[in-house]
Amino acid sequence: MMPFLGIETLRMLPRRMMMEVWRRMNMGLSTDEPWEPLADIFEDENNFYVFVELPGVKKEDIIITLEKEKLVVKGKKYQKMTEEDVKRVSIESLYGSFEKVIDFREEIDSDRVTAEVQQGILRIVLPKKSVRSAKRVPVTGE
Repeated sequence: MMPFLGIETLRMLPRRMMMEVWRRMNMGLSTDEPWEPLADIFEDENNFYVFVELPGVKKEDIIITLEKEKLVVKGKKYQKMTEEDVKRVSIESLYGSFEKVIDFREEIDSDRVTAEVQQGILRIVLPKKSVRSAKRVPVTGE
C-alpha cells in the first residue's frame, strides 16, 4: 500500500503533474492560477509544428506572441454554465486563464508564422529562420 503524499511532497512535483492531480481530484485550479494546455511539437527541416489542445476556446480568446526562440500561447476558457444558473455536480474540465510557453533552439521567422484552430486544436506553423551560407559577391568595373 502506497502512503499518502503530503502537501509538501505535492508542491515539489512538476507543474504538469500537479495539474493532472488537480484535474483527477476534481478540485480545479484557483482562478488566479493559469493552467497549462497540453501540446505536441514536431519539426522538419524548415518548420516547427505545434498542436495545442484547447477544446471549447474561441479563437478570439487566444493570444500568441513570439520573441526569437520563445512561443507563448495564452488566453482564457470560459465555463459553459455559471454556478448561479445551476448546481455544480462535477467539474473535470479546466477553466480560466491558461498559458503555454515553448522554447525553441532555433530562431523563428516571426513574419511567416501561421495559426489556426480546428476542432479544438490550435495548429501553429513556425518557419525556422534561414541561415544562409556565405556567398561570394562578384566585383564589377575596371
